[in-house]
Parts: sequence; C-alpha cells; structure tokens
Amino acid sequence: MEIILLESHNKLGKAGDIVSVKDGYARNYLIPTKKAIIANKNNKMTLDTRMSQIEKINKKRMSEANDIKSKINNQVVQIETEANEDGNLYGNLNPKQVTEAIEKKLNVKLSSDSINLGLIKNLGSHEININLYDNISAVLNLELIKKI
Repeated sequence: MEIILLESHNKLGKAGDIVSVKDGYARNYLIPTKKAIIANKNNKMTLDTRMSQIEKINKKRMSEANDIKSKINNQVVQIETEANEDGNLYGNLNPKQVTEAIEKKLNVKLSSDSINLGLIKNLGSHEININLYDNISAVLNLELIKKI
C-alpha cells in the first residue's frame, strides 16, 4: 500500500514522502496514529497544500526531540539485573527495561523502538544510541549492575 508520511519515521522516510508499506502496518498502526495517510489521487493532489502543515508538525517534533536530547545526552542510567559470578547476564536486556529506567531516573518518556541496544551480554558500562526523531539521536551511558 502506498502512503504519505505525515511525520518523519526512522525506518520509512521523511515527512511528506510517498512510500510503500505492508497493508497491515498501514491500516493498523500508521493511519490510526495519524502518522500517515493513504496515497490516493485526492491526497496526492492536496499534498502541496498540506506540506506547510506537515512541516509545522515536523518542526514541532524536532524541537521536542532536541529538548529530550538535551535531557538524555551523556547521562548515566543504572539498571540492576541478574548475572552470574563472571558478570555475564542470565537473560537479554530489552529496550523496555531501558525505557523504564530512563523514565524513572530522567523523567523522559520514550518508545522502546527508539532504543538501539545491540548485543549486551555482561555487566558494566555500555553506550547506547537512542533515535529520537529523524536524524536526531542521543547517546546514553547505561550501567548494568548485579542485582543483590
């Protein structure tokens, strides 16, 4: 299905782009959350007039992302997790745990899909990237400590 993005999306494109996505993703997520509209004939013709509105929303989102970046960038967040004697984690660290820790310590609400964890298998200090919006990202120092 072809859609018109109403706001920038990390994996799809910038606001105003016409992209193809799977039907279910468009119908169940992008369109109901007003992140996109169907790219039919009428919407394509009115795209030029909507671009000013899309750009205004985009600028607002970018300023919000910059505010969040200033709060998060280079901060240290600690998470207690279970590990063995050698410091290897018993399970995987997931993005939801990180977003909850950020919300608790820094009072910033993030979606878990914006967290780029990579593969973290042991205790210690790790740098993680957080994609906030479009090309705006922050670096967070994540410190994993053993749960007692």
